[in-house]
Amino acid sequence: MIGIATFFLIAFGIPWAGWLLVRDENMSLWLFPLFASIAGFSAAYAEGGKEGLKVFSRRVFAIAPSVPYVLAGVALPLLLGLSYLLTKGVPLFSMPWSPAAVLALSLGAALVTGPIAEEFGWRGYLQHRLLNRFAPFWTALIVGAIWWVWHFALYRASVFASPVSAFNFFAYLVTWSLFMVFLVESGGGSVWPAVALHWAANTHPSVLQSLQPYVDGGILPGGSKGSLFYLGAACAFAAINHRFFFAKRASGSVSHATADNSFKPKPLRGSA
Repeated sequence: MIGIATFFLIAFGIPWAGWLLVRDENMSLWLFPLFASIAGFSAAYAEGGKEGLKVFSRRVFAIAPSVPYVLAGVALPLLLGLSYLLTKGVPLFSMPWSPAAVLALSLGAALVTGPIAEEFGWRGYLQHRLLNRFAPFWTALIVGAIWWVWHFALYRASVFASPVSAFNFFAYLVTWSLFMVFLVESGGGSVWPAVALHWAANTHPSVLQSLQPYVDGGILPGGSKGSLFYLGAACAFAAINHRFFFAKRASGSVSHATADNSFKPKPLRGSA
């Protein structure tokens, strides 16, 4: 349990202390979220020392097997957003492709403040650890719920100010958690697909606004808007891929870094 204890102590302890005690917007967005990813590396070191950290790093930083899923992660939020606009009767054939849209696609700051700062912890360590005990669907729900609670200290006066907005935010995070568990595991455990999806999820409202400059901003999805539509799409995706999401890995088929120094993905029971 030393790895899990180390992870939660760092991932929650330092950000929550900062968000509750320090009133500095730059530190809240740029510094404190970083400890979610630091927690993942620290937990791997606590469990396996230098060798455990080395194996963890090889898995989460792997690029080659994850490239298709990185591209899917970038495209997925935008496709969901465009689908949501279609349900609202917004015509998509007249979308302008302008420099503003290109600029919106290159929001570099959004890549650092959330995706890189967090995903090596949530999907790199915690998700991988929970998959040893739970099927991917339940793992995604658990990680999504923990991810939601983690945001409380930061958004306690806004998102968590009402039960409705808090629930919509929960649905929004669970949506991405469901897609991330599929993309990360399909990419061999590399975290880059989750980083790409997290970045695209954070920026796609701005991209859609650039692509649809004449649409009322109140219609554009993002945050709580469209969250139930997004969650419905994620649940439909899970139902279509039910063999992946609901088949628990065979007991002992996946070992952590400290056991066999291997993070190669193992087949799910009943899958090819």
